[in-house]
Amino acid sequence: MILFILVALILIFDGIAIHFHKTGKMAFWLSGILMGFLAPIVGFSLGYLFLQLSRTFDSTSTHEGAGYAGAFIFLGLLANAIVFFFIGIIIKIFNKHKSEQT
Repeated sequence: MILFILVALILIFDGIAIHFHKTGKMAFWLSGILMGFLAPIVGFSLGYLFLQLSRTFDSTSTHEGAGYAGAFIFLGLLANAIVFFFIGIIIKIFNKHKSEQT
């Protein structure tokens, strides 16, 4: 379930970033920075939601899984943001180098 949520969030974030890049509204490196700022908010919010669900279903548990799930989602989204940032920087350098040659 957690992996499904992570993949769905990555697909949503990536789809929005690619759409904005194709329309020329936002560069990949800027999307990566924005995703990097949104990753902790989304990760900790989902961790809190998982904690509340865990407390609802089993009040005697230590609820460690909720924290691990939130951290896993945060780290996955952060890694995705870092990849987008570096791809954006590489594209920017490539385009700059290509325009200087012509």
